[in-house]
Amino acid sequence: MKISKVKLFNIVSLIMLGASLSFQVNASNVYEGVVNNPERLKSDFAYDEKRKPLDILPFTQIKAGDKVLELGAGGGYTTELLSFLVGNSGKVYAHFLYKKERLENNRLPNVISLREHSLNEHGKVLTENKIQSDKLDAIIIFFVLHDMYLNNEMSDELLANLKAALKPGGSVIILDNAAKPDSGLANIGDLHRIGENFVKAEMEKAGFVFDGETKVLRNKQDDHTKPWGDFVGLQDRFAYRFKKRKM
Repeated sequence: MKISKVKLFNIVSLIMLGASLSFQVNASNVYEGVVNNPERLKSDFAYDEKRKPLDILPFTQIKAGDKVLELGAGGGYTTELLSFLVGNSGKVYAHFLYKKERLENNRLPNVISLREHSLNEHGKVLTENKIQSDKLDAIIIFFVLHDMYLNNEMSDELLANLKAALKPGGSVIILDNAAKPDSGLANIGDLHRIGENFVKAEMEKAGFVFDGETKVLRNKQDDHTKPWGDFVGLQDRFAYRFKKRKM
């Protein structure tokens, strides 16, 4: 029985559509499995509504097996999610993870807590941990970029080190508290906010390519004149993804 070219095209299209839908469902299941993982610290679930991990994790494009550097891990809320996301074949290198109990009894064996250090010596710490050129799949900087500038830890050298450590096509994902878009660094101290246009310009100047944003953390009721803490975790927040150019 002969099949017309039109019918054959339709059959192939349906197969491809089914495969695409299947991939989307499977990817969604992965993120849901991470967020709903019963091994997460119970106290972390209370932050999910405000932090929206089911939206942010897909936006990062981080997947199983990836090697990820997290700057400013803090209490480790995101560290733990990343640990479950990259799985046994991946690694999470956590800078400034102060909630060390997360790692007790080898609880998150794929997380390496970097020794305490100023980011001014970050290149040396990367070398100590054998994070060589083109090794990392992603770098995340969640809600600490303004502090890095405030503490004089951001520099052209640091950006160059981060870029060198990323694989071609690797991502830098930045989330932070939004100031007025063109305000630059004017409010990093008093309001703990940063101007997003400044962030874009600095990343592009360092050679990264803007690759997209998500608005899931935005709050139009925030006019950027009050400290972020006044909004109890629902301040206006930007989420940007940048890429290292492929060779």
